[in-house]
Order: sequence, then C-alpha cells, then structure tokens
Amino acid sequence: MSRRTRRRAWRRVSATGCCRRWNETKGIRMQVHEAGLLGRTAKAAAPQLCRLASSRRMRQGTRLLEIYLEILQGRGAGTGWDLHGEIIAARRCLQGVDAPVIFDVGANYGQWSAGLRTALGGRTGRFFLFEPQPACRSALAGARIPNQVVIPAAVSDEEGSATIFADTPGSGVASVHRRRDSYFGDMTAHQEEVPVTTIDREVERWGVERIDLLKLDIEGAEFQALRGAAGSLRDGKVTSIAFEFGSANVYSRTFFRDFWDLLSPLGYRLWRICPGGVLLPVREYTEELEHFRGVSNYVASVRPA
Repeated sequence: MSRRTRRRAWRRVSATGCCRRWNETKGIRMQVHEAGLLGRTAKAAAPQLCRLASSRRMRQGTRLLEIYLEILQGRGAGTGWDLHGEIIAARRCLQGVDAPVIFDVGANYGQWSAGLRTALGGRTGRFFLFEPQPACRSALAGARIPNQVVIPAAVSDEEGSATIFADTPGSGVASVHRRRDSYFGDMTAHQEEVPVTTIDREVERWGVERIDLLKLDIEGAEFQALRGAAGSLRDGKVTSIAFEFGSANVYSRTFFRDFWDLLSPLGYRLWRICPGGVLLPVREYTEELEHFRGVSNYVASVRPA
C-alpha cells in the first residue's frame, strides 16, 4: 500500500472518528469509544437505550440476545449442546491423516471418541482414553472403538494423586478444582481420590511417536495438562490440540493469556469452534478472549486450516 493510499484511508476513517489505528496486515480496527461521529452518536443514545434495555420487560430478552450472539461467535457455545460441531472440527484437524493417534483426555463415557471414530469412516485410528472416574470405566471398556487404550487417571503437570470433586459419580463436569459455578449444584457432594499422570509420561510409556490430536476436556485443568506435555510440545510431537476454556478456569486461576503465551511461540495457530464446527481464527490475543460464561472450545494446530 502506497503512502498516499494510507493517507486517504486514514482521512476517511478519521472523519468518522471511530478509529485511531491502522494495521497494514489486518486493516482497520473499530474503536467506538473514540471521539467522532460514531462515538458521539453512541454516547448520546446510550442513556435512553440503557433505560430501555434495563427495564424489567426487556432485561431477560436482551440478556438472552446477548448470550445468543456470543454463541454464534463460539463464545460459550461448547456447553454440551453442539458435540457434533466439536467432532466436525476434530475431523478437520485429522484430514489427510491415514491412521491418526488421538489422546482423549477427559473421556468421560467416551461420547466424543465414539463420535469421532464414526466420523473418521474407514480410517483406523489409535485412541488413548484418559478417565479417572471409576463410574465411567465399564462404559469405556465396552465402547466399540478399535485400538483403544483406557488410562484410568487424571492428567496434570506432574504425577501423583488428586481429589476429584463432582455432583454425582461419573459426572461430566467433575474436576480436580472445587467449583462453585452459579448454574451448578453442590460440586463437592461426591469426592474420590484418583491417580494423576502426565502426557509426557504416557507418551514415553506407550512409545507414542506423535499425537495427531490431543483433546482436553478436564474442567479447568487443561493448562496444567499442557504443562505436563512440555516435552512433547517442544519436540513437535503434538500436531493439533482441542481444548476448552470457560467457567472452570475461574477456579484453576488460569487465563486464555496463559494458553496463548504457551502455544503461539511454538508455532500453533488458534481457532474458536463455532456452532456447526465452523472455525473462527484467533489471530491475536485480546482481553475479550477471557470469556468465563459457559464453555468455549478452541483448536490449536501447526497445520494450516
């Protein structure tokens, strides 16, 4: 872009007063709080619109609309109602891989792995299913997933043992952290001691040369699991990662910034999974990614989208 073209574009943007930054690789970033026509209009209308949106009649509707618009962009869209979309995204990560190696960390009853196995069609993968809850093991043992290995342990950044907290045995939201999510019941009603392993330990134990897809659904412990895979990540053994981020991270005190700072320097590109398996690129870190309502699902990969 020539200097004259940049000046013209800057004049057009500055005339509206809605932007103060030009980024040659990503275009124009809107900043509605800046002074200018758009900013003045929004500021003038805000008091009336605020009273309308905050009224008793409108409050519930505007809140639901806000949540729905966030879900359409994948924020909070992974709260269990779009498993099919997660599987579509996972299959995309494995496109062109004849015999994929998959680590399903937080397998629960094997729903995700069974769905992915079906989606892979005739391809025969090797599934490592990590699930520490004894209540889930009979279902996992009976799952019709060829070449599966069930590892009855939680996953973190070091080996040992930990207490699992849940509302009921075999819960899909069991965690090694004491959760107090506003929309859950008593998440400490059921507690049990479980063994803990690391990704690096199991890679060494089973002689795994590569992990084509590492799926992490362990209710706030995902970042600790990645720290326990430091060697595998450093050696380039992990091609793609599917992980959750949401309300459970409040209790593990981890932020999206932690994931970004760990994965980006290693060459991983990130996408958020939207409804239907649509992948929305996350090209840079912003504080908007610190979204703790419900669960958002992400993919990180060294492969092109």
